Amino acid sequence: MKLYSLSVLYKGDPKVHLLKAAYDVSSFSFFQRSSIQEFMTFTSQLIVERSELGSRASVKEQEYLCHVYVRNDGLAGVVIADHEYPSRVCFTLLDKVNNSLCREDLNIYRWTAI
Repeated sequence: MKLYSLSVLYKGDPKVHLLKAAYDVSSFSFFQRSSIQEFMTFTSQLIVERSELGSRASVKEQEYLCHVYVRNDGLAGVVIADHEYPSRVCFTLLDKVNNSLCREDLNIYRWTAI
């Protein structure tokens, strides 16, 4: 079981904004790490862009499984993991991360303007 990426995004009207992301690319060779990280960033943005507000989904992309949760307020989270990682754990993690960001009273609109 391997978790490769956890991203928090905001689904705005014109486009999706990446707010924060964490990657674990240590299992890839040194020369592949930057392109793998770019792939994960691009895939996360694309999945959130194509998802409806208030939805949860799991999308297979190559040998990875991408779990996305888009809240009604536009705050979204994406976990990229292997197929062995339980989807229930991913969605619980996404729910806790999104809720903790909202509890900290962060002004999402301020971050997306940067």
